[in-house]
Amino acid sequence: MDVTGQSNVGVELYVFQRAKHLQKHCGDQIVIKEDASGLLCALVDGLGSGKEAEKAAKAVTEVIDAHSSMHLRDIVVEANKAISGLRGAAIAIWYANFAKQQLTYCGIGNIRFYLLGEGDKLLFPISSTGFLSGRKQKIRTQKFDYKAGSKFLMHSDGLVLGGVKKYLFASGSIESTGHCIESNVNDIPEDDVTFIVGEFPISD
Repeated sequence: MDVTGQSNVGVELYVFQRAKHLQKHCGDQIVIKEDASGLLCALVDGLGSGKEAEKAAKAVTEVIDAHSSMHLRDIVVEANKAISGLRGAAIAIWYANFAKQQLTYCGIGNIRFYLLGEGDKLLFPISSTGFLSGRKQKIRTQKFDYKAGSKFLMHSDGLVLGGVKKYLFASGSIESTGHCIESNVNDIPEDDVTFIVGEFPISD
């Protein structure tokens, strides 16, 4: 799966996904939701792969979708409850406030997120260790400022990528950047691979 699109306010997005060994079930799941104030984006990676990993990840994304108006911390608390009794899952979730040009991030596990911030500084928040499991978690959020035209990248651990900065500084379209990142993925990968690369709109 690879999808290029634009949100109602002009956020350019390229989404790519390929399941381990090209299986039917993928343990990586995505939520992308926009409202008048901002963009919510989440990537969930169910432990392992296959049907059970997909089931766990979907349990989390269904909660995110249903509670998207809540604060990120509260969304993750609810998602952690929902995954009890299933395989665990890593999560990275963020909300970009368009008016403030500020992004709030929360992550648990080994999903990677990168953002070009003020002064073109590469920001890469460190997620909490562990994974959603139903057990009590220490959940923390982080805030970052971004500028109009900033690019971002979020990916599951199935993608091995060196030199992230060169992709986020690339002058081409988000679609061309997505294709360049995609070239690092094996035709038949050894793990589920998902990434989302995007660019915030440039101010008028």
